[in-house]
Amino acid sequence: MKKKLILFLLLPFLVSSVFAVSLSELRIVAEDGTFLGTFENEYSKNSIYNEYGSYGSKYSTNSIFNKYGNYGSDYSDYSPFNKYANNAPWLMDRKGNYYGCLSINKYAEGVTDYTYKLALQLKAMRDSM
Repeated sequence: MKKKLILFLLLPFLVSSVFAVSLSELRIVAEDGTFLGTFENEYSKNSIYNEYGSYGSKYSTNSIFNKYGNYGSDYSDYSPFNKYANNAPWLMDRKGNYYGCLSINKYAEGVTDYTYKLALQLKAMRDSM
């Protein structure tokens, strides 16, 4: 739990200087168009940090933290945590502007150094749940 809290507190600082918008304004959207959550605070119903919400629960179908789900598995092509995935989720703002592909496959199209590092941090959070 302490490790998860530290990662939660560090993510905004690591990413805020990279994107033109703050991390809390970005949303995760799957390649198939499925909404996968936001980076808002842990009380937001859409936040991936809300472990009781649809997008932060390790049991939810549409959560990147569900190790066995289509969007959080190490083996799914739609997961940011599959090191071979080519259809990992995108980071977008509310207006639909694209900020890169969220994936630990640093060779996939659209993955930047920053989205790669963010995906690695999120994977560490998922694995500590």
